[in-house]
Amino acid sequence: MKRTLLALAMLLLAFAAPLSSFAQESVSDSAKIEQLISQQYNQLKRLVFLESTHKNMSADLDKLSSSSDELSSQVKETLERLAQSESAINATLETFQQKFDDQNKTIEEVQALLDSKMDQMLMYIGIGIAGALVLMFVVARSATATALKSHQANWNAFQEHLFKSK
Repeated sequence: MKRTLLALAMLLLAFAAPLSSFAQESVSDSAKIEQLISQQYNQLKRLVFLESTHKNMSADLDKLSSSSDELSSQVKETLERLAQSESAINATLETFQQKFDDQNKTIEEVQALLDSKMDQMLMYIGIGIAGALVLMFVVARSATATALKSHQANWNAFQEHLFKSK
């Protein structure tokens, strides 16, 4: 605002100076005034150029600021998404760890069950073999006793036969 007022004041002075130059009679004063007006006009042009440059730079600065804000928000969003992804991955890993532990526990339980079944089967086989041995021993003893009785009876019958025939 100050610059605009200053530019207007300079413009008014630039237009007011030629009017006063007509009132003066001296040519050298008129030339000096012309020179001053020319310098003032050049200064005014420079001022206008600098103001436009300033406005352009302000606009560029505003654009950079908005770009920086936008970039900052995008970085913030990306970091939030990364944090969410990390949380999701951690939850998935915890779930996987729990399932893996459960699976290992189940495998251990099945292994223990199979071991107990194998021990039980081996015990039944051992009892069956011991029972078969006892049975074979009893059968062999019974067969031996029966054979012995039969042999004794035959021997006695043979001796009796010998005694009768004599």
